Amino acid sequence: MDRRSFLVLSSSALIEVAADWARIEPRHLSQALGGQQIDEELLRWLEQRSGELRTLAAGTHRQVSGLIDAHLNTAIDLITQDRYSSAMGRRLHAVAADLAHCAAWLRFDADRHADAQRHWHAAVHAAHQAGDRDLAAVALSDLGYQATWLSRPADAIKVLEHARSRTRTPAARSLLDVRRARACAVLQDHTGTGRALTSAENELDRMRPQNTPPVVSWMSMADVNADAGRCWLDLGDPGRAGTAIDSGLGALDPRRSRTRAVFLTYRAEGSLRNRDASTAAADARAALDTALASGATRCIDLASTLIHRLGDRTEQPMIELGEYARERLGRGMPA
Repeated sequence: MDRRSFLVLSSSALIEVAADWARIEPRHLSQALGGQQIDEELLRWLEQRSGELRTLAAGTHRQVSGLIDAHLNTAIDLITQDRYSSAMGRRLHAVAADLAHCAAWLRFDADRHADAQRHWHAAVHAAHQAGDRDLAAVALSDLGYQATWLSRPADAIKVLEHARSRTRTPAARSLLDVRRARACAVLQDHTGTGRALTSAENELDRMRPQNTPPVVSWMSMADVNADAGRCWLDLGDPGRAGTAIDSGLGALDPRRSRTRAVFLTYRAEGSLRNRDASTAAADARAALDTALASGATRCIDLASTLIHRLGDRTEQPMIELGEYARERLGRGMPA
């Protein structure tokens, strides 16, 4: 087994991280510490760069991970110097939280789950120090999403309950509701899934640019619809799933290639359950191409695993799909 896949936090520890955050108010960095103050110009530059790096991280720029790590290390170095006012301390922790959050996602996409978990945990802590409840809640929700991805949906629900208790903005609550729906669906909780999806839509209706933090500004009805489709697949309703996923894919920002690859894989699975071999093969091929273009190991594995499951199908589209995948993936795809 790959050591990178071992999680750092056990179920109980993961839930305790969320519970601690939910019950403890952010500590105020109340006293200006002695010594030379951190340079305001450098801090402004770091704040600007963190926003730009977040945008780059959403694309296919493979060099961005090293840039994010370098900026995160700089922010951590400045924090550990203890030479800032309380206001500057909050800003520094906000930068560190934002960068740690980005770094976690890049590691998650690379199937480096333990490393991703450490960075999300760090993002929660830094956002807490910055007094940014929504960023902390979103980072916790990412830990919950990872738990569902790794077949730990019960853990995800507990984490998401704590995370939602202190969010301030509709967009963040909508995201947490969608992720709760996903976990409920895996657990075959029809009622819980329906309630969470309804709440996600209602919260999204309240979303306004002026009250939406950058960390969740991408949240849209496309995400709600496509993830709802995954829920209906898990609950055994492929027809309803297909309609929802089609709607989500049609409205999804084309720059979000990793998300598109995941949603295309869901649609391929839905078509397969509807016994439409031709459409399932076409969607699986598109999912694989999109995942490979994104460079995200997590997405490549998701698409290739589905294609591998289809290896014993005798329909011509499936045979051609297997040949295509072996050509694209080489030795990574069994014959």
